[in-house]
Amino acid sequence: MRTNKLDGMIRAATGTALLALLLAGCDKPAPQTAPAPPSEPPAQTVPDTAPPAEAPPPADEAPPPTEPSVVPKPASSGEPAVESMLAAIPSAKMSVAVDLHYSFDGPVLPNQPVNVHLAAVPRAGGAKLTVSVQEAPGLQIAASPLNVQKTSASGVYRQQFSLTKLAAQTQQLSVLVIMEVGEASGFGYFTIPLDTAPDGGTNAQKQESVKQR
Repeated sequence: MRTNKLDGMIRAATGTALLALLLAGCDKPAPQTAPAPPSEPPAQTVPDTAPPAEAPPPADEAPPPTEPSVVPKPASSGEPAVESMLAAIPSAKMSVAVDLHYSFDGPVLPNQPVNVHLAAVPRAGGAKLTVSVQEAPGLQIAASPLNVQKTSASGVYRQQFSLTKLAAQTQQLSVLVIMEVGEASGFGYFTIPLDTAPDGGTNAQKQESVKQR
């Protein structure tokens, strides 16, 4: 009888212990696992070669060249004004609408070069103009013809050249002027006295020069 009672007590204690263990296991929180660290983004690779440079914008196209002979040559600081120049003497038979003016940088002396300035002033535009100094015995002339492809009525076309008087008896210089309009052409000779002083000239020449301008 006592043995049965003891066995009952042992079983009751054992059951109580097992129940306590079960309750302790239920109350204990489940272990939390640490979150995995975020994965780093892949590093960007730098290209070995630099990107091609942008092509520069196209340069502005240069304007087409203009014929220098078409534009009247303005008087520079070394060229006299037309109003101060003398009028060359036209020949009796003139078929060109051009006035020719001239000026010397100094007196024309034997064996001494002097600069001569010419100014051709057309009275009509749209014509081809040629001014050429004529060779003459006793004169040494370093001049090329002046060629203008298309004149302007308000233009002044200039020429400068060197003249050396070799013979004392040579007293004048001749200049040929040719004008061409389409298929028609005309010409005329102008005479320039060599004994004209730099600031000289007859009153008739000066008055004629002012009238023609």
